[in-house]
Amino acid sequence: MSPAKRQSRRRRSSEIEATIFEACWRLYQRDETDLLEGGVASARIANELGITRDRARSALQRLGSQGVVVSVQGAAPEDYRARRSFVPAPFADGTGGEQP
Repeated sequence: MSPAKRQSRRRRSSEIEATIFEACWRLYQRDETDLLEGGVASARIANELGITRDRARSALQRLGSQGVVVSVQGAAPEDYRARRSFVPAPFADGTGGEQP
């Protein structure tokens, strides 16, 4: 892959990650989260943004590896099944996203 193509791909990746993070933050603040202290499901974020679940999930995994979101276990509101969901890191640290 050429350097220009690689840079373009990196830029698109960071743009989708920013969009995913903003959606996760917004949905979390609106309490559109899983039960049992779960976070926002990747399917909910995908639905909100009109993208595939796989695209949302892979971006969330990258954000998780960067420490921007935290993966938690919750329960789906529809059928109470356990599933992984995501919380923006500032909310996961117990500060509620507030700045000191």
